[in-house]
Amino acid sequence: MTHPLIRTLTQKVLGGRSLTPEEGMALTALTKEHTLDLLVAAHSITQAMQSRFFTCAIVNAKSGTCSQDCHFCAQSRYYRTSAPTHSLLVLDDLVARGVSMAQAGARCFSLVTSGLMLTSAEMDTICQCIALLKKKTSLEISASLGLLTPEYAQRLHDAGLTRYHHNVETARSYFPAICSTHSYDQDLETIALAQEFGLKVCCGGILGLGESWEQRVELAGTLADLQVDTVPLNFLVPIPGTPLERQQLLSVHDALKSVALFRFFLPNTNITIAGGREQVLGDYQSWLFLAGANGMMIGNYLTTQGRDLSKDQRMLEQGQWI
Repeated sequence: MTHPLIRTLTQKVLGGRSLTPEEGMALTALTKEHTLDLLVAAHSITQAMQSRFFTCAIVNAKSGTCSQDCHFCAQSRYYRTSAPTHSLLVLDDLVARGVSMAQAGARCFSLVTSGLMLTSAEMDTICQCIALLKKKTSLEISASLGLLTPEYAQRLHDAGLTRYHHNVETARSYFPAICSTHSYDQDLETIALAQEFGLKVCCGGILGLGESWEQRVELAGTLADLQVDTVPLNFLVPIPGTPLERQQLLSVHDALKSVALFRFFLPNTNITIAGGREQVLGDYQSWLFLAGANGMMIGNYLTTQGRDLSKDQRMLEQGQWI
């Protein structure tokens, strides 16, 4: 029998009311015997969205030598890792990668660059790429380019950008343990700028950084308050050479329970699963959609290989995510 708390909070969310942090913590306190019911309830909330499943893909458009010290990141210049390092790819390469991912079935394609902020010349190349991909494909174009200025936000909007991606990574209370070279408020200001200039916003974070369940609830509440369009959830894969290289992977149970928790807080928001799903979930990846996700990143990530495209396509075609 479904736990009364799960039934009550599911009805509350489906009725259009928001969860409190205390209610979120009550869900996290449920024992493992109730986890499957929690996942099923999260899936029922997703179904009520009446939103179709979507896939997205990214290109590592500029890699490495980042001035920020995010403790999980292979691209920070503070750490010695084997991550690739290259300047912004040339326009033709960027466009070709977008066309290729459109042919592979992606609905959204994101241009991702390392560093705190692009130069004006780099922004010119990105804007040209956006305009060309809008002509050549039906992709929704996203970009993750670091901090924005009003000028940059206007240029991206004018080029035809659909969505701006900028993660806050973790809860405000845990952020100082993860990054010291920029502030949480700077991230929030960039999100607000993107929204001000009419861009949809994709904003999420990484689970398994060492944060507590309380901080996962805090992050979910922050994202709900920001009213972002899409929330990407990543699972930490510890990178040798970074401060988090010895961090343990999340368990399958905790990863799925976390996705369900975010669905309860974000009933009308797209939740897409990105980096780390292969390593953390293995054969249980299709369970992510039972847990409340309605999107998935396909292809490779920034500095790690993604799952074979044919395997993801077969999983989706067979309906294993329903």
